[in-house]
Amino acid sequence: MTHPVIEQLTALARESGGTGEAAVLYARGDVLVVRVGGVVAKAHRAETTDLPARAAVAAGHPGLLLPPIRVPDPVDGRTVSVWPAGEPVDPADPFGAPWEEAGRLLARLHALPVPAGLPPQGAPLRVREVLTRPLPDSPAARTILRAYATLPDVLEAPGTARLVHGDFHLGQLVRCGGGWRLIDIDDLGHGDPVWDLARPAALFAAGVLPDEVWSRFLHAYLSAGGTDLGPDPWARLDIPAQALAIQTAARCVSKAVDEGRTLNEYETTLIDACDRISSSRNA
Repeated sequence: MTHPVIEQLTALARESGGTGEAAVLYARGDVLVVRVGGVVAKAHRAETTDLPARAAVAAGHPGLLLPPIRVPDPVDGRTVSVWPAGEPVDPADPFGAPWEEAGRLLARLHALPVPAGLPPQGAPLRVREVLTRPLPDSPAARTILRAYATLPDVLEAPGTARLVHGDFHLGQLVRCGGGWRLIDIDDLGHGDPVWDLARPAALFAAGVLPDEVWSRFLHAYLSAGGTDLGPDPWARLDIPAQALAIQTAARCVSKAVDEGRTLNEYETTLIDACDRISSSRNA
């Protein structure tokens, strides 16, 4: 695979100490990630903003967030960054993933002061962006859009603002330097910390994540000093979890069409969850 941006990212990685062959780790939309040995270079979404401020937070907390090697000037107008490579969670074993460590990392993140000038966290905006793009017309897409139409106009009401990752899922964990670190700071900002718990909550509610795994994650988060969710955590989690379930389902439908295949079992389960969301609201 050759592309001018791949070549430029490869050069950036090599300038930062990367050796060996270049490998494309991720290429979807306008996001591109290239690894060269122990160094990863990333071209971010075209609409990415405030990356230096977000990278400064990561650099200041290297035991929590993976610190950047550098954030160079834009390349051909693209925001780029360079990072040490880490060992990701095994996608073939999500139930054996470090869920407790993830909960503890998020609790530590949410306890940090919010630096001045940091923008709002990106999760609610990303939900809107994904669901306002055209979806391929299909029964699954219509189910997703019906569920989306039931969400409130304001996904995140003003209130407690903590430091929030903004796009947490298992793919945002890597092992580096002897421990697990959070990566991908594109949506790091201030907001309601329940959004960082909402994707695991959505997978649990959809029937994808077993009760035992969800309980381990939530217990580890709360035991490590995470934000108090009150006597009924779902009073806080419900809307963000539903929003991210709908967003994830929409991405699954688009990906399946791009790959020319039918929906798999995991994706069908999320579509079924969307159907339950709209049915419960319209009952």
